Amino acid sequence: MKLSNTFQIDRPVDEVFDVFLDIERVATCMPGSRLTGMVDDSTFEGEVKIKVGPLAVAYNGQATFVDIDNDARRLTLRAKGREQRGAGNADALIGVQLRAHGGGTEVVIDTDLSIRGKVAQFGRGAIGEVAGGLMQQFAHNVETLLAGGGGPTAATAAPRPVVAQTAPAEVAPAESADSAALDGWSLIVLPLVRKALPTVGTVLASGVASYLGARVAVGRSKRRR
Repeated sequence: MKLSNTFQIDRPVDEVFDVFLDIERVATCMPGSRLTGMVDDSTFEGEVKIKVGPLAVAYNGQATFVDIDNDARRLTLRAKGREQRGAGNADALIGVQLRAHGGGTEVVIDTDLSIRGKVAQFGRGAIGEVAGGLMQQFAHNVETLLAGGGGPTAATAAPRPVVAQTAPAEVAPAESADSAALDGWSLIVLPLVRKALPTVGTVLASGVASYLGARVAVGRSKRRR
């Protein structure tokens, strides 16, 4: 499935691009994610946790910079992950394009995603809702980080692990699923409920109209007798 997300960050484009290239910093801005190790300068290991009501899914995987164009402020990543508890997996080719927009930055992220397992049951619409909500939180966290406001808020980001600069990083201590997971309840279930409300209202209205029609018909039948 193909997903596209566009958002604004109220910081100069060069500053934002530098953050995108700094894995240690950008990992702290992505809700529910945690950097766990560095394979080399272009490949890193991480963990992503998603929670949808009672359903909690955690992925372990790797992401690699496939291409970086500093002049065009464009980069491409390949990310692969597997469920920690389950047979599901995810594979994504992610293209990121940054452009100056006024005094800030416009970020366009195009993702070609293949996903199997528990999360796939929600379908493209729900996954798109999650991606959109996640990107908005991510943008806010990047702005906060660049503004020197102490980095991402505790509610949306996992603690930053210590990563060695000249050697593969040690794996950071595991967190509880509840504290690190991106809570998808508000990003999946509630949007779906909101979308369903007009349909539910139509069904209820039709039911009420049918009931009233039947009552009127019964009343007329009784009067004729």
